[in-house]
Amino acid sequence: MSTENFFELQDQEQQRRHLHAVNKEQDQVKELLKRGLVRHYFLGPESIWTQEGFGTFVGGGLAVLFGALVFPKLFLYSSNSQMLKAICWIIAAGGIVACAKGLAGMIRESKNKKEPVLDAAFDEILDNDLTRLKDTAKSFIIESISRLELEEPVDEMEMILVKGPRDYVHNVNLPLLWKRGEEGRLRYSNLSVMALFFGEENLYLFTSIYNVRNGSSKFQHAYECPYHKILFAGFEDKVIETVNQQNKSVIQNLKMLVIQGGESEDEKLSMPVADYDVMKNMNGFIDNSDAEEALRMIIEKKAMSANRA
Repeated sequence: MSTENFFELQDQEQQRRHLHAVNKEQDQVKELLKRGLVRHYFLGPESIWTQEGFGTFVGGGLAVLFGALVFPKLFLYSSNSQMLKAICWIIAAGGIVACAKGLAGMIRESKNKKEPVLDAAFDEILDNDLTRLKDTAKSFIIESISRLELEEPVDEMEMILVKGPRDYVHNVNLPLLWKRGEEGRLRYSNLSVMALFFGEENLYLFTSIYNVRNGSSKFQHAYECPYHKILFAGFEDKVIETVNQQNKSVIQNLKMLVIQGGESEDEKLSMPVADYDVMKNMNGFIDNSDAEEALRMIIEKKAMSANRA
C-alpha cells in the first residue's frame, strides 16, 4: 500500500468516526427533546423558575458568592498571593456575567407563550417507544431461549404487546403520573409491559417495566409456556395492599391480566392493566383492547393445540 493510499484511508476513517459522533449527538438531543415533551405533557409547561435562565442565574450567584467572599476568606486569610486574588476576582466577574445572562434568559423565557403538549404528541412518542420495545422484546426472547431460532423463528410469530399502569418504578424521582386526555382516555407515565409471541405449540412472553419519562426498560424477563399447560387466561379484579416507594401503605383496586401455566403461584404470571381508583377519581377510562386481543389469541391457540392432540 502506498503512502498516499494509507493517508486516504485514514482520512476516510476519521470522516466516518466524525459522522458517527455527529449522528450520535443528534440522536441524544432528539431523545432529550422527546423526554422533555413527555415531562411537559404530564406536568405542564415549565415556569421561569425551572428553566435554563434561572439555573444560569443561580450558578452565577454562587460564583459571585464564592469568588468574592468564601474563597478570599479561606485562602487569602493566610496568604497575600496576587495570583489567588486574581483568580477570585475572575471567578466573581464570571459570576456577574452569568447572572446577567441568566436574568436576560429569564426575561426572554417569561415572554414565551406556554403551550400545553397535545395528546397526539404524547401518543406518537409512546407509539415509537413501544415499537422500539417490541424489537427489544424480540432480541431478549431470542437471547434467553437460544434454541428458538432453530426450531421456530421469532420473526414468523404473531406478536401482541400489552401495557398497563405500574406504580413501582426503579427511579423514585420519576413516579407514576396520570393525565386525562380530551377524549377521556387516561394516559400514564410508567408501564408494565408484556409482549406475547405466539408459536405453534408454545406461548413465549417478555415482561418489563417501562418509564416513558426517561425511556428506560428495566427488570426484563422471558417465559415459555405450552398452550396445553395453560390452566387460566383472563382478567381478575384484585385489591392489593402494598407499600410504595415513599414507604407509605397504599391499597390499590386493580384489574389484572392473569396467565396461569400450572398449579403453583410460581407458574402464574399477572400484570395490572387498569386502576379502578384512578379511573373513578379522574372520571376517565383505560384502553385495554391490546390485553383483550391477547386473551382472544391465547384462547384460540389453546383450542387449536387441543384439537391437534
